[in-house]
Amino acid sequence: MQKVKLGQVIRFQSDHYISLEKGGKVLVKKGDTARVIKKVDEKTGQIMYLTGQAKGKYQNLMLDVENDLDADAIAKQILNDIQNGN
Repeated sequence: MQKVKLGQVIRFQSDHYISLEKGGKVLVKKGDTARVIKKVDEKTGQIMYLTGQAKGKYQNLMLDVENDLDADAIAKQILNDIQNGN
């Protein structure tokens, strides 16, 4: 199981599909990214896709989410949002 921090950006190493709640599937391609946004329990973390067809979608994955924050990743995102007027 992959060990990650809250706020960390993860990059997918292979193509795969995710199922959508309202039906259908979305392709997540190798190189697409997602941010770890929440620790669900000791074996599960919630991510939000940042790129590709799944952008903006949420998914729970088997992840070992540490209680520490990835402060660098969060600071970069805040700076990027400020620069882009978000």
